Amino acid sequence: MVNQYSSKLLRKIYTTRLDIFFKPFRYKFEHHYYDIVPISPSRMSGLAVKQVLLRNFCKNISRSERLATSCYNLMGIMANSAAPQKLNQASMEPFLEMYYNSSNNHEIPLTFPPENLACESNMQTAALETSACVDTSMFLKEKYLMDKQKYKAIRKWKRLKKEKLTSNSEEFFILRVLSFNILAQYLLETYPFLYKGHDKRALPWNIRRQLLLQEILGAQANVICLQEMQEEHLQEFLIPFRDLGYNYIYKKRTSDKRDGLLFLYRSDQFTLIEYAKVELYQSGIELLSRDNVGIIAKLALKESPETQLVIATTHLLYNPRRNDVRLGQTQLLLAEIERIAFLENTMVGAKYLPIILTGDFNLTPDSGVYEFITKGVFEYQGKSKTLEETEYRSLSNSLIPPRLCITDNCQHFNVLKHRLRGEGTNKVMLENSENFIAEENITPYTCEVNADTTDVQTIEIAHGYQVKFCSGTLTHPFRFNSVYKHRNYHGEPEATTNQGEWITVDYIFYSDLELIENYKLPVVKQCCTLPTIPNFAVGSDHFCLGATFKVHKRKPQSC
Repeated sequence: MVNQYSSKLLRKIYTTRLDIFFKPFRYKFEHHYYDIVPISPSRMSGLAVKQVLLRNFCKNISRSERLATSCYNLMGIMANSAAPQKLNQASMEPFLEMYYNSSNNHEIPLTFPPENLACESNMQTAALETSACVDTSMFLKEKYLMDKQKYKAIRKWKRLKKEKLTSNSEEFFILRVLSFNILAQYLLETYPFLYKGHDKRALPWNIRRQLLLQEILGAQANVICLQEMQEEHLQEFLIPFRDLGYNYIYKKRTSDKRDGLLFLYRSDQFTLIEYAKVELYQSGIELLSRDNVGIIAKLALKESPETQLVIATTHLLYNPRRNDVRLGQTQLLLAEIERIAFLENTMVGAKYLPIILTGDFNLTPDSGVYEFITKGVFEYQGKSKTLEETEYRSLSNSLIPPRLCITDNCQHFNVLKHRLRGEGTNKVMLENSENFIAEENITPYTCEVNADTTDVQTIEIAHGYQVKFCSGTLTHPFRFNSVYKHRNYHGEPEATTNQGEWITVDYIFYSDLELIENYKLPVVKQCCTLPTIPNFAVGSDHFCLGATFKVHKRKPQSC
């Protein structure tokens, strides 16, 4: 029950002209003085102003808990009315563009709705009094501020080259890419034993979503690559990105999996030239029997259409013991990247567009797959399934069967033949649930490849140009570097997640681009000072990765 004093005060606040709140002043009511926090009128309007004013006003009143309860009750009535229904649906969205375009560190306010705390907090009682909700909400906000302060101290953008970051140049464009495994909510709820040591109040989706949006949008990236984007949360999650002018590509994992990859790009800066939704599941092949996927996009700068690049993202198999599976998945993914990134053949070999490859690869920097990506060659024959030296049950000379027509140099045989001979088709021999290739359609285009043998095959496509299958060694034509060095100057290892211990499994690789900045990762020692993630600062069980590149603009070709 609201007492007569608080009720009278609330009526007086609500009917007072809003412009008086935009200057610091002391408010007298019933012989008591209250300090009012100033808020800039240029950054608030309408109902949002009233909600924020009331919230801040309540925070500055320490005399009466019941008065604070009245404030929050009034806010709840306002938030649930017909007029602000869209605002209540996603409480952060009305503020995103304001903070995105501001220069004040791009902070996005986080809200902890009191009406949801009863069922989502780790409280002993199922039903809470409103005043208890308010107390809990205040506590959560304090917890959030503490966790955020610790997190921000170890996550900063690190300049690698001393130069001004501006895209207003005729010679180059500044590109910022973000990659983030955001933790699908259904996976969190399916495997609750993985999150026993976490603060349960930080785990609900409506809390994590705000934290994720805060970090992602605060980075102001041109391209954003997200893993574990749950399909049923997609449209809600996209609201602020649509408002800010992002277009997107989504690819759900195959079979009955409920999450997938989300690729976002600024539509005012880029034109999507071509893309591929890659399925790493291929029927009848044990090595490729998992439901992982990839997205590859070829983008062109709108202000310089001749300037193009390829950006890809993926989420490879988790099983720590099956690096051989991840190696096969990488071979398939790189073959698709090669097809899309190819520019022309030159006297010294094929020429490709600049490439960025991001994602959760579920492998460590000392693994064979990492070596393959960064060095361009890896001999798997004779290795174990972890791709380490072994004396028994070693891998044979065949990884991916020849019937997929992917060479040991991570290229599609049909695409190569079409390029070099100008004959046949460049149709790829991969199954895709969105564009299924029937088995009977494969035979006419693969007559030169023996699909029924695992023996080494060498086929000459053009004079002096041979390809191999089942050679026991993989190569690829790209020169990939990692955005991160994985250890700091003192040799301490960086980390992107905790899988029983703090390790690195997420990466941003790049080729033919100039790296000028990265979003600094914490080292293991720093991770141990944070509450277990997800927490009230980090909305996922992975850390976000980011990199800024200088993209040199290509000159228009003269007629």
